Amino acid sequence: MSLVYQLPTPAAINFQHLLDDPTGQRTSQLSCANDARSSMRMALKECRQDPKRQDWLKIIKVIEGYLPHLLGLMTAVQTDRLLLSNEIIFSWRPTLSSRRVRTGPRISLPSFQYELVCVLFTLALALSNHSNFVVSSLGSYEFGSDASRRSGDEKLNLAVDGLCRASGLLEFLSRETIPDWEKTHPDGAAQLRSCRPPELSREVTSSLSRVALADAERLAIRRLLSKSAMDRHTTPGAGLPKSHPSPALLAKLELNVYQLYCDAINGFNLAIGVGELLGNLRDNATQARHFALGRGYKWLAVEAGELINRPSEAISWLGLARKEIKGLNNGPGSIIRNGFLKNERSFWKEKVEHELEEIDTFLKGYEQLNRTVTFEPIPSPTSLLARVPGGRPALCPKKYSLPSPLTNDFVSVGGSGNVDWADSDDEELANPGLNTAAYALKGSYY
Repeated sequence: MSLVYQLPTPAAINFQHLLDDPTGQRTSQLSCANDARSSMRMALKECRQDPKRQDWLKIIKVIEGYLPHLLGLMTAVQTDRLLLSNEIIFSWRPTLSSRRVRTGPRISLPSFQYELVCVLFTLALALSNHSNFVVSSLGSYEFGSDASRRSGDEKLNLAVDGLCRASGLLEFLSRETIPDWEKTHPDGAAQLRSCRPPELSREVTSSLSRVALADAERLAIRRLLSKSAMDRHTTPGAGLPKSHPSPALLAKLELNVYQLYCDAINGFNLAIGVGELLGNLRDNATQARHFALGRGYKWLAVEAGELINRPSEAISWLGLARKEIKGLNNGPGSIIRNGFLKNERSFWKEKVEHELEEIDTFLKGYEQLNRTVTFEPIPSPTSLLARVPGGRPALCPKKYSLPSPLTNDFVSVGGSGNVDWADSDDEELANPGLNTAAYALKGSYY
């Protein structure tokens, strides 16, 4: 299960008041851009009230519905079809850092690039949240009927796809959009780095990309194990069913997940303003890192015990696995802080208990085998650590490309021409209409 992120929310603006239309031919463009942004803003404000009870597909749709309008405005400004009388100031409420506590509810910065970065960042978090919702709805689907398992596998594939999309979008932000923003900022990159939210840096977006990819790979491993889960559930312990995937492959996959979380933590620590990032980001990555490493050691133990008939090595590997997994019980507690929701403590507790039970079952079988059949000395953990293989990636981020700017054939998303001008987050919310444009997870309803 991934983290559930509270999404950033923007302040209201009126493009018709801020951009000059010298020919009088862009009125529809400005009006429709206002409607699209208003629909996005209202959906994000609804989400802020209760992030766990949201139609994430709707939120993804309205965000992607606004993007072509935003890019169309940027294109029109660059080609002087629309003129800036003054630099537009965009305001967004950050949710992954504590900076907002000290400097006010929103961070206001000039330039369309800031707006674009915030919109893309919010879209990536929404994609991740949708995947979390899909996984949460599955339960322990592996232990149902074959039809139930196949249906669950399909939904798990959907969640994996969403996380890979989120990873690719965050990578796009880190490598292209944010560097472009730094180059064009009127006061220079150094000044921008000191005043923007820490989560909108190259380092943090790159780290979040790795977290999303690691979460996707965790789900891919679960999908790989789903067919053998029932067989192992009925006959636990040493001796794997024929349906079980290769332990060596599973070990390498888990070790790659471990490395992705390590890279993410290193990126968080390198970010400017790292102290302002919510500790939950690093805490969750740290927990997941230890969990993946422990599972990697477990599968190396199973490979030694089942495939190469060295139960003594398996015993030592299981000792390493138990140490990593058991250490999660001493990790930081789960909290809700600054509107950011972390996985519940019960989630990690349940995962730890299940893994320790499985490790102890394997350990009991291999100890008995070594005590009665092989009589081999138990190798030291140090000697085994020198032989840990490299990880093997199962997935890669899905490359993201910006949609084409909307420069004609404008369609209002709301249809009413009314724009949400109020800047309060407490007013009664309307139900905005939806754009019919294609969006990231179109066709993914189930």
